[in-house]
Amino acid sequence: MAAMGRRNVAGVAWLAGFGAIAATLCDANHVATGTLRYPQPVLFGQAWWVLPGFFVAFLGMGAAYLVAASRVPAGIATEQSRAAGSAGALAEAMTSFVLVYLSSGFGNESPALLSLVFYGSFALRWAFTYERAWLLVLAVALAIGGMTTEGSLGALELVAYRHADVFHVPLWLGGVYMHGAFALREGMRVFVYRR
Repeated sequence: MAAMGRRNVAGVAWLAGFGAIAATLCDANHVATGTLRYPQPVLFGQAWWVLPGFFVAFLGMGAAYLVAASRVPAGIATEQSRAAGSAGALAEAMTSFVLVYLSSGFGNESPALLSLVFYGSFALRWAFTYERAWLLVLAVALAIGGMTTEGSLGALELVAYRHADVFHVPLWLGGVYMHGAFALREGMRVFVYRR
Protein backbone atom coordinates (compact mmCIF):
# COMPACT_ATOMS: atom_id res chain seq x y z
CA MET A 1 0.00 0.00 0.00
CA ALA A 2 3.04 2.26 0.29
CA ALA A 3 2.97 2.74 -3.48
CA MET A 4 -0.58 4.09 -3.13
CA GLY A 5 0.06 7.44 -1.41
CA ARG A 6 -2.73 10.02 -1.14
CA ARG A 7 -1.52 11.91 -4.23
CA ASN A 8 -1.29 8.67 -6.21
CA VAL A 9 -4.83 7.69 -5.22
CA ALA A 10 -6.12 11.07 -6.42
CA GLY A 11 -4.23 10.67 -9.69
CA VAL A 12 -5.58 7.16 -10.24
CA ALA A 13 -9.11 8.45 -9.55
CA TRP A 14 -8.68 11.21 -12.18
CA LEU A 15 -7.32 8.66 -14.64
CA ALA A 16 -10.26 6.34 -13.89
CA GLY A 17 -12.76 9.12 -14.57
CA PHE A 18 -11.04 10.09 -17.81
CA GLY A 19 -10.79 6.47 -18.96
CA ALA A 20 -14.36 5.61 -17.95
CA ILE A 21 -15.83 8.48 -19.98
CA ALA A 22 -13.75 7.63 -23.06
CA ALA A 23 -14.51 3.90 -22.84
CA THR A 24 -18.24 4.51 -22.28
CA LEU A 25 -18.42 6.68 -25.40
CA CYS A 26 -16.54 4.04 -27.41
CA ASP A 27 -18.81 1.33 -26.00
CA ALA A 28 -21.80 3.36 -27.23
CA ASN A 29 -20.31 2.97 -30.71
CA HIS A 30 -20.28 -0.80 -30.17
CA VAL A 31 -23.98 -0.66 -29.33
CA ALA A 32 -24.80 1.59 -32.30
CA THR A 33 -22.94 -0.68 -34.75
CA GLY A 34 -24.46 -3.88 -33.34
CA THR A 35 -21.08 -5.15 -32.15
CA LEU A 36 -22.65 -5.90 -28.78
CA ARG A 37 -25.94 -5.50 -27.02
CA TYR A 38 -27.16 -5.25 -23.46
CA PRO A 39 -30.31 -7.21 -22.57
CA GLN A 40 -31.55 -4.44 -20.26
CA PRO A 41 -30.46 -1.12 -21.76
CA VAL A 42 -31.20 2.10 -19.92
CA LEU A 43 -29.60 4.93 -21.90
CA PHE A 44 -28.35 4.93 -25.51
CA GLY A 45 -28.67 1.13 -25.58
CA GLN A 46 -26.25 0.70 -22.67
CA ALA A 47 -26.84 -0.85 -19.27
CA TRP A 48 -26.83 1.43 -16.21
CA TRP A 49 -23.62 -0.14 -14.92
CA VAL A 50 -21.41 0.56 -17.98
CA LEU A 51 -19.93 3.90 -16.84
CA PRO A 52 -19.46 2.86 -13.17
CA GLY A 53 -18.08 -0.48 -14.34
CA PHE A 54 -15.46 1.21 -16.49
CA PHE A 55 -14.60 3.54 -13.60
CA VAL A 56 -13.99 0.61 -11.25
CA ALA A 57 -12.01 -1.21 -13.97
CA PHE A 58 -9.73 1.80 -14.50
CA LEU A 59 -9.29 2.22 -10.74
CA GLY A 60 -8.13 -1.39 -10.60
CA MET A 61 -5.83 -0.99 -13.61
CA GLY A 62 -4.24 2.14 -12.16
CA ALA A 63 -3.71 0.60 -8.73
CA ALA A 64 -2.27 -2.58 -10.25
CA TYR A 65 0.03 -0.50 -12.46
CA LEU A 66 1.37 1.42 -9.45
CA VAL A 67 2.14 -1.74 -7.52
CA ALA A 68 3.41 -3.89 -10.39
CA ALA A 69 5.60 -1.23 -12.04
CA SER A 70 7.61 -0.84 -8.84
CA ARG A 71 7.94 -4.58 -8.20
CA VAL A 72 8.81 -6.16 -11.55
CA PRO A 73 12.07 -8.14 -11.81
CA ALA A 74 15.23 -6.09 -12.27
CA GLY A 75 15.52 -7.08 -15.95
CA ILE A 76 12.27 -5.27 -16.81
CA ALA A 77 12.86 -1.52 -16.99
CA THR A 78 10.03 0.73 -15.80
CA GLU A 79 11.83 3.97 -14.96
CA GLN A 80 10.48 5.93 -17.93
CA SER A 81 7.04 4.33 -17.54
CA ARG A 82 6.99 5.69 -13.95
CA ALA A 83 8.25 9.18 -14.81
CA ALA A 84 6.19 12.28 -15.51
CA GLY A 85 4.73 12.23 -18.99
CA SER A 86 3.36 14.76 -21.43
CA ALA A 87 -0.15 15.64 -22.50
CA GLY A 88 0.97 15.26 -26.13
CA ALA A 89 2.07 11.66 -25.64
CA LEU A 90 -1.20 10.92 -23.82
CA ALA A 91 -3.22 12.51 -26.64
CA GLU A 92 -1.38 10.40 -29.22
CA ALA A 93 -1.85 7.16 -27.24
CA MET A 94 -5.53 7.92 -26.57
CA THR A 95 -6.19 8.82 -30.19
CA SER A 96 -4.67 5.52 -31.33
CA PHE A 97 -6.67 3.59 -28.73
CA VAL A 98 -9.95 5.31 -29.62
CA LEU A 99 -9.37 4.69 -33.33
CA VAL A 100 -8.79 0.98 -32.67
CA TYR A 101 -11.83 0.82 -30.37
CA LEU A 102 -14.09 2.61 -32.87
CA SER A 103 -12.83 0.58 -35.83
CA SER A 104 -13.76 -2.59 -33.95
CA GLY A 105 -17.34 -1.36 -34.05
CA PHE A 106 -17.34 -0.53 -37.73
CA GLY A 107 -15.37 -3.64 -38.72
CA ASN A 108 -17.00 -6.21 -36.46
CA GLU A 109 -18.47 -8.06 -39.45
CA SER A 110 -14.93 -9.26 -40.26
CA PRO A 111 -13.61 -10.58 -36.94
CA ALA A 112 -10.66 -12.49 -38.43
CA LEU A 113 -9.45 -9.41 -40.31
CA LEU A 114 -9.87 -7.23 -37.21
CA SER A 115 -7.79 -9.69 -35.17
CA LEU A 116 -5.02 -9.63 -37.77
CA VAL A 117 -5.03 -5.82 -37.97
CA PHE A 118 -5.19 -5.25 -34.20
CA TYR A 119 -2.52 -7.77 -33.18
CA GLY A 120 -0.30 -6.87 -36.14
CA SER A 121 -0.52 -3.12 -35.51
CA PHE A 122 0.15 -3.72 -31.82
CA ALA A 123 3.33 -5.62 -32.71
CA LEU A 124 4.42 -2.76 -34.96
CA ARG A 125 3.76 -0.09 -32.32
CA TRP A 126 5.44 -2.26 -29.67
CA ALA A 127 8.60 -2.64 -31.78
CA PHE A 128 9.11 1.15 -31.72
CA THR A 129 8.19 1.99 -28.12
CA TYR A 130 10.26 2.40 -24.99
CA GLU A 131 10.53 -0.18 -22.19
CA ARG A 132 9.09 -2.89 -24.41
CA ALA A 133 9.22 -5.71 -21.84
CA TRP A 134 7.09 -3.74 -19.36
CA LEU A 135 4.66 -2.68 -22.09
CA LEU A 136 4.28 -6.29 -23.23
CA VAL A 137 3.61 -7.48 -19.65
CA LEU A 138 1.04 -4.71 -19.28
CA ALA A 139 -0.60 -5.42 -22.65
CA VAL A 140 -0.90 -9.18 -22.08
CA ALA A 141 -2.28 -8.63 -18.57
CA LEU A 142 -4.89 -6.17 -19.92
CA ALA A 143 -5.87 -8.53 -22.75
CA ILE A 144 -6.31 -11.53 -20.47
CA GLY A 145 -8.01 -9.55 -17.71
CA GLY A 146 -10.29 -7.65 -20.07
CA MET A 147 -11.36 -10.69 -22.07
CA THR A 148 -11.94 -12.71 -18.90
CA THR A 149 -14.00 -9.93 -17.31
CA GLU A 150 -16.09 -9.31 -20.41
CA GLY A 151 -16.43 -13.04 -20.98
CA SER A 152 -17.74 -13.40 -17.44
CA LEU A 153 -20.30 -10.66 -18.12
CA GLY A 154 -21.28 -12.61 -21.24
CA ALA A 155 -21.58 -15.84 -19.25
CA LEU A 156 -23.91 -14.01 -16.85
CA GLU A 157 -25.91 -12.79 -19.90
CA LEU A 158 -25.29 -9.14 -19.03
CA VAL A 159 -23.80 -8.43 -22.46
CA ALA A 160 -23.71 -10.29 -25.77
CA TYR A 161 -21.25 -9.80 -28.63
CA ARG A 162 -22.36 -10.36 -32.23
CA HIS A 163 -19.35 -12.65 -32.80
CA ALA A 164 -17.96 -14.67 -29.90
CA ASP A 165 -14.83 -16.71 -30.58
CA VAL A 166 -13.58 -17.51 -27.09
CA PHE A 167 -15.41 -17.36 -23.74
CA HIS A 168 -18.29 -15.19 -24.98
CA VAL A 169 -16.07 -12.53 -26.61
CA PRO A 170 -14.48 -11.99 -30.03
CA LEU A 171 -10.78 -12.76 -30.39
CA TRP A 172 -10.04 -9.23 -31.62
CA LEU A 173 -11.08 -7.84 -28.22
CA GLY A 174 -7.70 -8.77 -26.77
CA GLY A 175 -6.09 -6.57 -29.41
CA VAL A 176 -8.18 -3.58 -28.32
CA TYR A 177 -7.00 -4.09 -24.74
CA MET A 178 -3.39 -4.49 -25.86
CA HIS A 179 -3.54 -1.13 -27.64
CA GLY A 180 -5.06 0.23 -24.43
CA ALA A 181 -1.77 -0.56 -22.65
CA PHE A 182 -0.13 2.37 -24.46
CA ALA A 183 -2.91 4.70 -23.30
CA LEU A 184 -2.81 3.36 -19.74
CA ARG A 185 0.93 3.90 -19.51
CA GLU A 186 0.76 7.47 -20.81
CA GLY A 187 -2.30 8.16 -18.63
CA MET A 188 -0.40 7.00 -15.56
CA ARG A 189 2.52 9.22 -16.51
CA VAL A 190 0.26 12.27 -16.80
CA PHE A 191 -2.36 11.73 -14.08
CA VAL A 192 -0.28 9.93 -11.45
CA TYR A 193 3.46 10.32 -11.88
CA ARG A 194 3.29 13.95 -12.93
CA ARG A 195 1.52 15.02 -9.73
